[in-house]
Amino acid sequence: MILLSLLVVVALVAVNALFVATEFALVAARPSSLEAAAAEGSVSASRALAARRDLRVQMSGAQLGITVSSIALGILAEPTIGRHLESLADAAGLPSGVSSTTALVLAIGLVAVFQMLFGELVPKNFAIADPERTLRWTVRLHGAFVAVLRPGIVVVDRLAAMAVRPFGLRPVDEIRRAVGAPELTALLEASRDEGLIESFEHDLLTGVLDLGRQTAASVMVARPSVVAVDRRLPLVEVEDVMASSGHTRLPVLDRRTGEVVGMVHAKDLLRLPPEARDEPVPLESIRSLLVLHTDLLLDDVLQGLRRSRSQMAVVVDGSGSWVGILSMDDVVEELVGEIPDESE
Repeated sequence: MILLSLLVVVALVAVNALFVATEFALVAARPSSLEAAAAEGSVSASRALAARRDLRVQMSGAQLGITVSSIALGILAEPTIGRHLESLADAAGLPSGVSSTTALVLAIGLVAVFQMLFGELVPKNFAIADPERTLRWTVRLHGAFVAVLRPGIVVVDRLAAMAVRPFGLRPVDEIRRAVGAPELTALLEASRDEGLIESFEHDLLTGVLDLGRQTAASVMVARPSVVAVDRRLPLVEVEDVMASSGHTRLPVLDRRTGEVVGMVHAKDLLRLPPEARDEPVPLESIRSLLVLHTDLLLDDVLQGLRRSRSQMAVVVDGSGSWVGILSMDDVVEELVGEIPDESE
């Protein structure tokens, strides 16, 4: 008889564990992983995806299963085990009143600890550690339970939905997660730490997210450090500056006003005839520059450069004075790290 009682306890705790694991796995499982497995022909993954799309009813079914198994455990297991413990207490010579009370308290305590450990904590940890695999294991039995009791579960679910509506909440049938840049950054760090992505991939994706938080001023070459040429400088000297600096693009200045009037590209100079080498760069060879403000975010900077099909821009402050030069390479280096230029 004691063996049968223990088997009942184990069975009810196992049932409770099934529903607890399913409940946590339904919430924690990543649809992308399940979709990939389903695409490879996994029937259990397809069932898991279907369960997540029917989230409210599935969660209500899990809660019903947990409640029923816990009540059954209290009704069937605790008195039975209590009687056996009381017999042991009587055999030990304890007074009748003391033995019955002690046996009942011990029975409740033992069953509660066993239930909490193996019926709650262990399956919860399984589901949190590997929610996709856990859900694929449990979804068939859980789905059968929900299918049999679906009418009653739907009624309970509708009552629960009505109870939360006065608080301005609307129950959902499927979990859709929307996260911002800080949460995505944390996810990327966790994925890198677990070895799911390489450090380079982490740095690249983090750099993309950072584009929306950095400004043009943070990546530009400040005015004192800009290598530029005067628009009246002979072509041969412009070529010398390009050769010594290693840059194929140079801003062009009007030395009288100090303003940037455009940009000159090495390939444009190569098209000029040899007799023009002692003359200033022709105006038609000076390209216009995109003008950007210092506080413009880098994602907008990148879009501006792409729309204008420019490789370089002049950065101005609030008063309209130019304070630096920015190139496409400066933005890209924020994503992938330093890029060696032609001279390197």
